[in-house]
Amino acid sequence: MATLTDRYVWAVVRTVPSARRADVEARVRASVHDAITAKLAGGSAVEAAELDAITELGDPDRRAAEYVGRPSYLIGPAYFFDYRRVLIVVVSVAAPAMFVALMLAQLIVRSNPLDALGTALSAAFSVAVQAAFWTTLAFAVIERTAPERRDRATLWKPALLPKVPTAEKIGIGSTIAGVLGYLLFIGLIVWQGNIWVVRTAGGERTAVLDPALWTFWLPWFISVAVLEIVFVAVSYAVGHWTWSLAWANVALNLVFAVPAVWLLATDQVFNRAFLDMMAMPTDVVRIVSAVFEFVVVLVAVLDVVDGFRRAWRSQRAVHAEA
Repeated sequence: MATLTDRYVWAVVRTVPSARRADVEARVRASVHDAITAKLAGGSAVEAAELDAITELGDPDRRAAEYVGRPSYLIGPAYFFDYRRVLIVVVSVAAPAMFVALMLAQLIVRSNPLDALGTALSAAFSVAVQAAFWTTLAFAVIERTAPERRDRATLWKPALLPKVPTAEKIGIGSTIAGVLGYLLFIGLIVWQGNIWVVRTAGGERTAVLDPALWTFWLPWFISVAVLEIVFVAVSYAVGHWTWSLAWANVALNLVFAVPAVWLLATDQVFNRAFLDMMAMPTDVVRIVSAVFEFVVVLVAVLDVVDGFRRAWRSQRAVHAEA
């Protein structure tokens, strides 16, 4: 009948390459014997000494890995930081690219904007998971097949040190440009009836935008633009981006982008008389609306991301200066 020592030795050597199995078995038995001898010298009973000795030697799989030099981690310190850098780049490029491409494709085929957003987000998440999996697998294979593990410390040099982050100050130039941009937007809405018009063969003026929008939505967008001007002024007064400003920026983008996309998706933006006069095919109108929807969503997303990026950099700068 196999003893506890025999069982432990077998558990260790079963995963060891056959060429080294005899050597490892001898070393394990010697370790167990020495540990038992020490326990017996301390006054322990034979069975108790054997049990305590094997308990102290620990997990046989871990012990086998130590004997043969097999890594007990997926990606070790030699490649971990390279792995992390590559993973960040691959995921940050692949996922947004899939989101943008699929979002535009869904909008062109006239999918519901929310359905298109859900489909694009789902696909982007799937691509991110796939990219992370294959990148991890590649580095795990490199970890186990590279003939020599590189010493990362020898490859590092002080020139690679990052710069200490500094808060991005909100300057007067960008503030003035922002205010003027929103004032121009308000002016275009207010005077669009006189500017964005097309004359028919009979000399009649036909507005490009649907006049029915004046009942609610155009005043709504003017109000949002006014709030944006207030936001720009407050941001300048604060001097740099904060998390509160970033979240306020999210709210402003939502109250503009969501109604704009909905109006475009439901054909409420362009004047039907204008479309009929231009004899624009339905497919062309669909594509134009989809492009506008895509641009609105893309600009909103980029603005939100930029706001959080600036807030994050400002916070890091504060901690660096502390």
